[in-house]
Amino acid sequence: MQGFISGITKLKNEDIIVQIITKTKFLHLYRFYGLRHSIINIGRKVDFDIEYSGQFIPKMRNIVQLGFVWENDYTRLYYWQQLLKLLNKHLRDTEEIPEFYFNLLNNGALFLSKQSPNRVLIEIYANLLAFEGRLNIEDSCFICNKQLDSKVAVTRGFLCAHNHCLLEDSQTIDKDLFFDFLRDKRSVFLSNNEVDYLLNVLLLGI
Repeated sequence: MQGFISGITKLKNEDIIVQIITKTKFLHLYRFYGLRHSIINIGRKVDFDIEYSGQFIPKMRNIVQLGFVWENDYTRLYYWQQLLKLLNKHLRDTEEIPEFYFNLLNNGALFLSKQSPNRVLIEIYANLLAFEGRLNIEDSCFICNKQLDSKVAVTRGFLCAHNHCLLEDSQTIDKDLFFDFLRDKRSVFLSNNEVDYLLNVLLLGI
């Protein structure tokens, strides 16, 4: 079975509980600590077996790490791990999951070798919002329900509002440009500053 490690919970004696996003399940597996065991980290894609012992929770066995060429790039790895941590929280109360999440991560990991990690992450998030039915492209402020200005402030969930409605001097982005990004799921027409702005919004939480 293959999956992406999205979380690690430390136990006594340095054993761990590993959270993994696979094609159909969000798993919690027990992993023994030992010198002969490979080190596993959040964000890694792995192949593994599951051992059902009838006690505690299933054990993670025979782990093979399926590396990507960009994993030696600290910046790419850092942002990838932040995304996996957010997904871990997002899926925490689920067990059976659609194949969409695994495929989204698999495709994103491939794109990371060619694209800016900031752009890859916000495109992943736009696709996730669309899949979950949470993509909001309505020309109204989600706070006051009045028509949006040509420049909008964006907050968690990629929701749009008037700058003054957020009660803070927030950065803004061109409304039409942002809505085009949400429809196309492509950041090619966004500037680096706009991409960084949307990435910071994403990091607030999925």
